[in-house]
Amino acid sequence: MESLKHSFLMKYEFILFVLIALIVLFLSITTDGNFWNQGNLSSVLVSVSIVSIAAVGATLVIITSGIDISAGSVLGLTATVVALGGQHGLPLWLIIVSALATGCIAGFINGYLIAVHKVPAIIVTLGTLSIWRSAVFMLLGGSWGTDIPMEFSEWFIMTKLAGVPLIFWLVIVLVLVSGYMMNNRKWGRYIYALGNNEEATVFAGLPTKRLLVFIYVIAGLLVAVSALVSLGQSPIVQSSSGQGFELSVIAAVVIGGASISGGRGSIMGAFLGAILVELVRNAVILLHIQPFWTGVVMGVMIIIAVLVSLSRDKGGAN
Repeated sequence: MESLKHSFLMKYEFILFVLIALIVLFLSITTDGNFWNQGNLSSVLVSVSIVSIAAVGATLVIITSGIDISAGSVLGLTATVVALGGQHGLPLWLIIVSALATGCIAGFINGYLIAVHKVPAIIVTLGTLSIWRSAVFMLLGGSWGTDIPMEFSEWFIMTKLAGVPLIFWLVIVLVLVSGYMMNNRKWGRYIYALGNNEEATVFAGLPTKRLLVFIYVIAGLLVAVSALVSLGQSPIVQSSSGQGFELSVIAAVVIGGASISGGRGSIMGAFLGAILVELVRNAVILLHIQPFWTGVVMGVMIIIAVLVSLSRDKGGAN
């Protein structure tokens, strides 16, 4: 069964890769070379990086048959913490630690309520989505946060290797390492087992609750890292910062082949899904299409991916 799931994901990821190549070819032909413009390409790669970092954590969550729709609010809250830290003149290291701690605490609250108190993930994260968004409004007080350390732009946007933003290379390393850990290390197999049959993992004596809390903490931490990168791309914090981000992240994971019922998914698939999502977003801009079509296309892609996933699950059951 596991070999069949792995084979399906490999084939699915290859299809995604081909689809990405076709979209790149289409944009190369139809945009008079604007797609390959250095500024546009760098912007796309940074946007892919922001979504991919959070998508790594979201993949772990969805594999366990969970969901986290609070990612956008956590990103906004983390960005607000950074802006307030800059406003009060805190040292850069303390601002970064505070931002990462914010993500971890938000993830821990989600994981604790879900794992220990058995509150459905959709209910918990819907609640924290509202709570953290309200916290952003209260902390900013209706104003914008502009005191963002310039180092974020220097590190994540301006620093390049072979003409490509360094953050994109780091994301590739993150994807490869986390993918290897998921497929070749004991805790990775535990995560897949948790998504396939939670009761069986309990009977097997696995630390199910601790593992689930740990997964949500990691997810929160990675959203915080995405927030730091996003501040390098756009060093302004508003009360709406991060709104809709959770849709991009979940879309990347689901389009990447993760099963909404848990037990199946891959880090590489989520990475390819993030590339596809951002290419669609970029195509809308380059082709001067009305922005609302981005949401329409993403919604259609999510529905198609879910239908493929459900069809595969039924086929496996039969």
